[in-house]
Amino acid sequence: MEWDMLSDFGFFREAMLHMTSSLDLAASSEKFFYFLKNYFPISALSLHQYSPKHNGLKLLFLVTDKGFFYVEKLLPIPTQSGRALLNGHGTPFSVLIEPLNEESPVASLHSRAIREYIPLKPRAYMVGILGFGTDVVGHMVFIGDSPDCFTEEHARLVKMLLPPFSLAMANMLQFKRTVEFQNRLDIEKTQLEVENRLLREHTLVGSSVGLKKVFEAIRQLGGRDIPVLILGETGTGKELVADAVQQISGRRGGPFVKVNCGAIPESLMDSELFGFEKGAFTGANSARPGRFEQADGGTLFLDELGELSPQAQVRLLRVLQDGVVQRLGSVTPTLVDVRIIAATNRNMERMILSGKFREDLYYRLNVFPIRIPPLRERCEDIPLLIGHFVSRISARWGMSAPPVDLASLEALTGYAWPGNVRELENLVERVLILEPSGPLDFARHLPRKTACRVNGEGSNDSLQNLIDDRLRAVLGEYSGRISRQAGLDPDEASGEETIKEAALPSLDTVMTEHINKALMMSRGKINGPGGAAEILRLHPNTLRKRMSKLGIVKPGLTGARLR
Repeated sequence: MEWDMLSDFGFFREAMLHMTSSLDLAASSEKFFYFLKNYFPISALSLHQYSPKHNGLKLLFLVTDKGFFYVEKLLPIPTQSGRALLNGHGTPFSVLIEPLNEESPVASLHSRAIREYIPLKPRAYMVGILGFGTDVVGHMVFIGDSPDCFTEEHARLVKMLLPPFSLAMANMLQFKRTVEFQNRLDIEKTQLEVENRLLREHTLVGSSVGLKKVFEAIRQLGGRDIPVLILGETGTGKELVADAVQQISGRRGGPFVKVNCGAIPESLMDSELFGFEKGAFTGANSARPGRFEQADGGTLFLDELGELSPQAQVRLLRVLQDGVVQRLGSVTPTLVDVRIIAATNRNMERMILSGKFREDLYYRLNVFPIRIPPLRERCEDIPLLIGHFVSRISARWGMSAPPVDLASLEALTGYAWPGNVRELENLVERVLILEPSGPLDFARHLPRKTACRVNGEGSNDSLQNLIDDRLRAVLGEYSGRISRQAGLDPDEASGEETIKEAALPSLDTVMTEHINKALMMSRGKINGPGGAAEILRLHPNTLRKRMSKLGIVKPGLTGARLR
């Protein structure tokens, strides 16, 4: 074909019209690609940048006959020659032609990274280096149909397009980032409105009394983005402490993503935390970033950390060590910059000794531990908490806050509060329903005497005393049974004599049989009316702890979590 200066002008003019046809990057890129196919033997067109910080290639987008794709992957470049090439070997607006073979690691790695979009086969690459002035800003890559398909004439035409393409792509990418930033602001605005409402309703009460040490620890974290491990029993307010830590963090302007590890099934853990690509599994109709990518530049709160399975702990440790995640179905890693705040109600040292939690993961997360004392250890906060809950719940229900029977508050300090602040809040709500006019008598609505009580030596003794009482009752039943089997009069034979004369099973065996019988009667239900806890006259949390220690699971649900 005869080609002259007029033809150059026509080519350049048509290229610019297609390149700038729309502010929508996808639409303009597709039109530009189909125009270029009239002049170049190409299967795809891609744009990427070299990141010196990560020694890798940032793939931004790809256009093929099948459409426009945001790739947005980071591809590590292992060799010095490859990094030199991508950093602009030569000068901006120059053109390099690279064959796809083992001697060209960049082209080979790039082709493997996009093989889900175009087939991996021998082909040539033509790379146009984009720039502003003397600075390299990116690379426009022409992916050929076959080896040796590009000529010097092709390189000459591409070189004509590089200066305006540099400016056009920079403007389009900036516009894309602006739109994405606006969308992110809209999402964060909605999240902040929800969080502000929750913060107004849920605040840390007792900072000058029972939680003084907790607040002192939080203040020490101001401006320091180190990992934090929040330890405390169920219902002590671990999430509220995490919110407070985030508010004084240097990342408070970034995303704050919360994950309840105990609520994610093991089969979904990878896709939830690390994301997945389109087609990675049945039902994956589109790609989705995981929680780590969502929290990039901000903070990830891992609640109920002790519920993570051993397999999930291994994968989490790798992310914390390397700072990269890999989506399901993807062959390339993604760098993430995330601060971790974790929380658990488990005894982590005991879990490590029993082999249920990785010691290396624990020490990586336990950089700055914050222990929240249970409510029974800060009884002085109970009047403050009750006043706070009464005011907040009354306002929410649109009623005046009724008076409180101050005499009843003294009885509350003698209760062990196994559910901690959450249990106290539920009690306040229940009493407000039953006694809306007041005065509010909380002592009258405490759980029955069989529930946990605090004695002078602490709640652990009270729990043990409660268990001992139940054991004595169980042993009494077995003593009578064995006496009858031996032909003795149960009324004439004391428990001690019977135990001496007959071979009793171990205490764990007795308790296991007794609890299993109650579970069969309740059809596996633990809490609530007709549950095993009610049958055994034990607090549900006490029963769950005893079942966990004895290795008891619900009937027919081997290895199931206890609820």
